[in-house]
Amino acid sequence: LALLKRQVATREIKPGKSVQKWKVFRDASEAREALGLQSSSLAVLDALLSFYPENELRQEAQLVVF
Repeated sequence: LALLKRQVATREIKPGKSVQKWKVFRDASEAREALGLQSSSLAVLDALLSFYPENELRQEAQLVVF
């Protein structure tokens, strides 16, 4: 139920909203225990963010890395 609630909240992000990708990583790292993340999950997120070419994550952007 909590996962569904988060998915609904994600859809409500206002257009044009963006965030610095490394701020997301730092925040996720600091809240690792509260979010239930393992260090290996953070390592994967770090790798994915490293390959994402933009410095900002935007709702309308394609968040795909190769």
